[in-house]
Amino acid sequence: MSEWLLGIDFGTSNTAAAHTGAVSGAVEALPLTHQGNLMPSAVFVESPNSIAVGDVAINQAERNPAAFLPSPKRVVRQGMVTVNSYDLPASVPVAAVLQNVMTRASSAHGGTAPSQLVLTHPEAWSPREVQVLLDAAGTLGLSPGIVQTVSEPRAAAHYYTRTNTLAPGAKIAVFDFGGGTLDIAVLAATSEGTFDVIAARGDNGLGGKNFDAFIRRWVDDQLEGRNPELLTYLRQSAPISVRHNLDDSIRRAKELLSESPSATITVAGGGFHETFQITRDEFEDLISAPLEKAVNLTRATLADAQITDPSQLEALYLTGGSSRIPLVHEKLKPLGPIATLDDPKTVVAQGALAAVAPVLRGLSVQQPAAAHHQTQPNHSGAYQQGPPQYGQQPQPAGYGQQPQFGGYGQSAPAQTQSGTVGAASGSHPSGPITRWPEPAPTHSTSPAPASSGKKKWLIAGSAAAALVVVIAIVSTVLLTGGGDNTAAAGTDGSPNSAQPVDNDQGASGDNAPTLAKTQDQVLAAIPAALSKDLTDCKKIGFTENDGLQLQCTIKKGSTLTKGVTDGTFDSIIFSVDLAAAKKAVLGIREGYHDNTAVAENVIVENTARTAAAHVNGPLSQEFPDYSIYYANNSSGVQVNFSGASSVDTAKTFLSRAGLLN
Repeated sequence: MSEWLLGIDFGTSNTAAAHTGAVSGAVEALPLTHQGNLMPSAVFVESPNSIAVGDVAINQAERNPAAFLPSPKRVVRQGMVTVNSYDLPASVPVAAVLQNVMTRASSAHGGTAPSQLVLTHPEAWSPREVQVLLDAAGTLGLSPGIVQTVSEPRAAAHYYTRTNTLAPGAKIAVFDFGGGTLDIAVLAATSEGTFDVIAARGDNGLGGKNFDAFIRRWVDDQLEGRNPELLTYLRQSAPISVRHNLDDSIRRAKELLSESPSATITVAGGGFHETFQITRDEFEDLISAPLEKAVNLTRATLADAQITDPSQLEALYLTGGSSRIPLVHEKLKPLGPIATLDDPKTVVAQGALAAVAPVLRGLSVQQPAAAHHQTQPNHSGAYQQGPPQYGQQPQPAGYGQQPQFGGYGQSAPAQTQSGTVGAASGSHPSGPITRWPEPAPTHSTSPAPASSGKKKWLIAGSAAAALVVVIAIVSTVLLTGGGDNTAAAGTDGSPNSAQPVDNDQGASGDNAPTLAKTQDQVLAAIPAALSKDLTDCKKIGFTENDGLQLQCTIKKGSTLTKGVTDGTFDSIIFSVDLAAAKKAVLGIREGYHDNTAVAENVIVENTARTAAAHVNGPLSQEFPDYSIYYANNSSGVQVNFSGASSVDTAKTFLSRAGLLN
């Protein structure tokens, strides 16, 4: 059996894969279900050693909703996830999805393993998040040296340009509109046949699922007038199977509206049956506001890349299932020459193979049609501003990093073709290729002792740090806007420690640093109202710029938490990193910390608008607490705190601690 390659695009809603065909040797989309090339990314966790994936997981969800995780990709940033009373590393459900794909792919090649596995990830992911993906791949039984990663826009760029070599400096844009997220990137071609990302933005809360929700709201409005009893049934007592059937009918109608002027939606259950017809015009009215947001985000990304005219782009490539919507094309047309494919859902998986294997770039791809341009691309002039070198480039405008929780995923830095991405090096995981280092980190898994009736399943060597993540119940990828509030940096790309500190908004001393690397420096920078009631402080990790991340316990009986928490264990995590905090504030304002798994997401700011906090909760009935993520773009202070009983008590805590005064 000849060697073969496998690429996996692990998505928020669906997962796609591609391989080099056993007969043709060409890059082909890999069928993952009997119905097509996509497989739901959902998992059902019976136990850590028994996890169902895809449609099987969805079918099992009604039996035990607490064991169902519809989008494992959304928990990667958390490091840990609680599902079916198990505390699991985020890599565990991800590994289940990857293993399912690997099994299907191997069966198409006589049971042999691939000679190379390529995994894709969002351009915005930090080294920690990429490491979670690699940890998941470590369970597949492959030699670590054959596992590589590539960012999604780079993969898409390689796919679209596989038969069209671009001149060095030529710029393209990738608009990746999937089921759960939107990512936009501008890339410049290099003389080596690769691409440098020169600008990127995204919205982790905007995708096809939003459009489904708008249609569902439209259905509810129709039912309110025609069959209110059915509406009450759906809202109060309908089983998961009935709601799933409605969701499926809505999704199919949405997809049909890209090709037809109208579509039918069926609502049935509880002895009721209704059919509604929705027109494309009605659908476009429903989604006009979020689409306008997507267009504005695209326009801002182009501005970040200093693209002021459509003629400066070779092409604006659209990928992801939601990019098929005709109104998306219409809205984006003024921004650049639109190019699409007949099957945009598998573009990233196929492009991943071309990105890491240059010999494949000229091979045919088994798809109905190649990319076609709706308008002729315009050729740009010479590239004026060379892309920064990988490993020392500033963060692309629009993206930041998640808080770095100590220990988790730090077993080994990821080696790249151009350097090393350390877990806290400050570099961005957007280089050409990330290769898993040799030898592979060795992880042993064993159940930890039960605590408070909960089952623990922690990675050895990472348990303490992972537990911190669970306690804090904080998760965020900081996606920033551009403009005047971008991170302050020196000419070499390093944080500028000479920035002034606004002591009224978070710093408690005139000499408080903007990048704190010692415990004393961190404590000196936070408000005295907070620091005076802290005890048992310890280092737990580093910020993206090597600042110290500190965890402390709030003293029992402190007025800070009176009426705010139950007082059983009040832990708080904070750091001082001005560059990261500036991006964090912008990310909070853009709503990129929103957690779709919770009931409430609230953003609060101080009067001077130098500080912002995101409050969300409750995570579940088992975890009724509200968590706080706070950042100050003047002092550099960032705070993670969990345990508030409501949004109002969270605001009370922020006020008492002097964080939003």
